[in-house]
Amino acid sequence: MRTVKSYPEAWPLHTPFVIARGTRTEVKVVVVEIEEDGVKGVGEATPYARYGESEASVLAQIAALLPALQQGMTREALQQALPAGAARNAIDSALWDLASHQQQSSLWQLSGV
Repeated sequence: MRTVKSYPEAWPLHTPFVIARGTRTEVKVVVVEIEEDGVKGVGEATPYARYGESEASVLAQIAALLPALQQGMTREALQQALPAGAARNAIDSALWDLASHQQQSSLWQLSGV
């Protein structure tokens, strides 16, 4: 069985990002960690308010899938379970990273690029 963790983080920017609407000194992300048989995959995504996302909404979407993820949900099943967005991206990235570590292969090799 997999263990799954998700949590918010704020990553400081090297230099402030300045545009007419304001200045950002950090970016808020949601991190997903999926561990299976001692191997861990990590993914992250940035929730965007203009798409109706927040840290809380992304974490809630991930929490709703915890049982399926713990039971081995695949990337293909994930595409059907969630719409495109930060939650799906964070989980998908973690699953790719997990597969890469499990198979001791690079992502470009796994994806066939």
